[in-house]
Amino acid sequence: MKPSPTATREGFTLIELIIVVSILAVLAGVMIPRVSSRMAKSRDARRVADVRAIQSAIDSYYADTGSYPAPKKNSKFGNWDISHDGNFIRDLVNKGYLAEEPRDPINDNDHHYRYYVYSQGSYGCKGAGPFYVLGIRKFETHDFAKNNQGFFKCKGRDWGKTFAYVTGGGATFQQ
Repeated sequence: MKPSPTATREGFTLIELIIVVSILAVLAGVMIPRVSSRMAKSRDARRVADVRAIQSAIDSYYADTGSYPAPKKNSKFGNWDISHDGNFIRDLVNKGYLAEEPRDPINDNDHHYRYYVYSQGSYGCKGAGPFYVLGIRKFETHDFAKNNQGFFKCKGRDWGKTFAYVTGGGATFQQ
């Protein structure tokens, strides 16, 4: 028996399904960049929080021992100790100065933390002994980088030109 022409159908037509899928695709295309941008800013904020925690741990280590954690020099990265293969952060965790090992959210050759200990007076920095520089190599978002630069500079070098964010301790600017 044939259905009567006035009988109602259940379900959607192919055209209706195509329209719904198209609308969902457009909405996803609009939302994904916004979500990605917010995630990148969140990762950038985490980087700064990590470096501040590392700096605090290094300063506490120095206060207790009279020296800075020894960096593991990596020739591939200009002899800086880097977070994805170095020992200085692990040493701070093992000795109880950090609860866990902070890692850059991406933690690759472009996104990582760097640490170096310089001898007294290097680059015209004034201090009672060695000093350290700690930096974030790269941020993901331009606006975050612009608003969060940090500062560490001596007469002979401005580490702010090398890093997206930089800090340090044990020395002051000397004219």
